Amino acid sequence: MKTEDWRKFGEIQYIRGRLDELFKLDQMIYTDMNSGRIIDARISKYFDKLEKLDPMAFELYHIERENIKHTIKRNTDEKTNQ
Repeated sequence: MKTEDWRKFGEIQYIRGRLDELFKLDQMIYTDMNSGRIIDARISKYFDKLEKLDPMAFELYHIERENIKHTIKRNTDEKTNQ
């Protein structure tokens, strides 16, 4: 890999990490409407950066998030049905 490929990879990983942390924060704490908007704006900002940097990484991140949601829902449903 070339140096610019490594930089791109590193930036993608950084943005994905920031998005993961923002989603965790959004779920863990109760925020008022203003704070919620700030978090949503930051999430949107990182989504935009990821899409501009690499559209494929953007799509893969969305697919990964949907798969995680589906797995959590399935596990929760299995626990309640037992």
